[in-house]
Amino acid sequence: MNDHVSEHSFAPPLPGEDDDEEKNMHDRILHHLDRARGWLSDKAPTHWRRHSRHYEDDNPPSDHLITLIPLTDSRLQPRDTRLSASFLFIFALAIAAVVFVSVPRTISSGEVYIQADKMSWNTTTSSYQLKLNITLPIFNPNYLPGASIRGDLRAFFYSTEAGRANLSKISLPPRSLPISLDVPLDASNVPSDYILAILTQCSTFPEQLIFFLKGRLVISQFWVMEQMLPRIDTYFLIDCRNGGTPDPPAPAPSP
Repeated sequence: MNDHVSEHSFAPPLPGEDDDEEKNMHDRILHHLDRARGWLSDKAPTHWRRHSRHYEDDNPPSDHLITLIPLTDSRLQPRDTRLSASFLFIFALAIAAVVFVSVPRTISSGEVYIQADKMSWNTTTSSYQLKLNITLPIFNPNYLPGASIRGDLRAFFYSTEAGRANLSKISLPPRSLPISLDVPLDASNVPSDYILAILTQCSTFPEQLIFFLKGRLVISQFWVMEQMLPRIDTYFLIDCRNGGTPDPPAPAPSP
């Protein structure tokens, strides 16, 4: 009987009991592995978690990464700004040059020079002829073309007009400092009663005539800007004997 009990006490386990125990053991191991894997996923670096969980993290958190850059890396060196500074300097010079050249400048006129080209008179026919050559110095400091001058000049014998010359849009070359405009003017057209006064003054001392020159000139720049030059209002003498040009004044005697 004891042998029978002993034989039954050490009998092999029933079929399926070992399988359940092994399965429970396997589940416990998997459970511990899952916990360890979860701990690793929170504590281990990113590339460890990637391999442990078998997934790809395209955007790993930057605060968990440490990048070591050597001191010789070009990104740590100061940037060379000489090229940028040179480009900006050249660009500024170019802009300044364009502004300097393109800005309109004031055009001015110099002193008017009047010279008699021809002077003749005849008491027999009661006639005279006076032709003048007027020189206008114009200062144009602009660098760009497009400036022109127009206006009129009038010669007067006392209060009556003796002749007129019209200037119709004469182009002014750039950087003309100055340009001399030669304007011919015929001052022979006076009424008959003034001709008698001219002949009387030419035949008596000092045989000179006095005329007046008046004019108004307008400057146009770039076809839109206009500038009025100072009015011309002066007088000049005509010598009746020496072709119209009076003799220059005698020099003062030396002490």
